[in-house]
Amino acid sequence: MNGPLELPAAVITRAGRTRQGLVALFTAEGFLFSVDEDTYYQYGLPQAIKNGSLLSGGELRLLADKSEHAHARAAALRLVSGRMYARRELARKLAQKYDGPAVDWAVEEMERLGYLDDEAFARTRAGMLLRKNRSRMVILQDLADKGVDRQLAETVLEELCSEEQEGDAAALDRLLEGQYARRLAAGDTDKVRAALARRGFGCGQVRRALERWQARRDFE
Repeated sequence: MNGPLELPAAVITRAGRTRQGLVALFTAEGFLFSVDEDTYYQYGLPQAIKNGSLLSGGELRLLADKSEHAHARAAALRLVSGRMYARRELARKLAQKYDGPAVDWAVEEMERLGYLDDEAFARTRAGMLLRKNRSRMVILQDLADKGVDRQLAETVLEELCSEEQEGDAAALDRLLEGQYARRLAAGDTDKVRAALARRGFGCGQVRRALERWQARRDFE
């Protein structure tokens, strides 16, 4: 919760459940904030509500920090339940709304629960991009944008290329024999070069691939 370091003392008058599974706290003036169930019981809030106890600003600040952690954790769970995330990518996403300590704690919780695995994420993401015939440069940039460490990305990509006998040359050969075969047959070589450049392939790679394509045609 981004706000003042201290909060004014207050009496929590009631509590209620939220759709996210948290416990919403209220004062006579209205909604205060929500905490997770463990915090609700750990800090004796049911008894405090029953007794009408006045909570100090420091006590409320502590609960507010717990609230921030609880909300960050709930948000992280919603995100990782939708798709795979790299650790840094998830942290960046959470940091748009929550403070640093809450983000760090939520990310660590996702790791503890087994929802985050950068190597598995990189393998899945790189494999998908390889099947789409993306170049090595484009794949590495994509993984970097997702927060994957460069060395890990390079290692995973090399392993995938070795396992599947893939790589830029193989990807280019497939594209020339498939998607761009009609254009090449019609003599639109320059358009094919431009299209492959937009996919992230270097001019030297494209030239050699076209030479291989022409050699296969000549052999036939």
